[in-house]
Amino acid sequence: MDAQIEQLGYRVLRRSSLYDTDPWGGVEGGQFINAVYEVERRNTPEQLMRDLLNIESDLGRRRVKLMEARTCDLDLLLWGDAVIDSPTLKVPHPRMSDRKFVLIPLCELISDCVHPVMKLPFAQLLLACNDPTPVRAHKP
Repeated sequence: MDAQIEQLGYRVLRRSSLYDTDPWGGVEGGQFINAVYEVERRNTPEQLMRDLLNIESDLGRRRVKLMEARTCDLDLLLWGDAVIDSPTLKVPHPRMSDRKFVLIPLCELISDCVHPVMKLPFAQLLLACNDPTPVRAHKP
């Protein structure tokens, strides 16, 4: 994934460890591999989201319905401390605090940073998260 992101002109600053999880929310399919990337911001958050969607498409993702099996799912979780609520983009990601597979790798990178809307550190959000989905260290 690093190469795809960097080919679009974004510099990868850091990446969390990789984690395996079962599909969340009843999505069919096998295990997911999850990670969080910190990339150097450039352009606009809307352009970054378009670029992420292009990577998904290049990797074979076809969007037919919500909560379906997929080859790749890239989300824009945060844009600094900005709050964006447009028809095409919601930042911070509206369900990130409900998902351990997001919070665990995010906390590797920025556990003490504060959620821009909830005003709580990500480490505290992880402790309060009731997501029962197991998150395991990835074993290649």
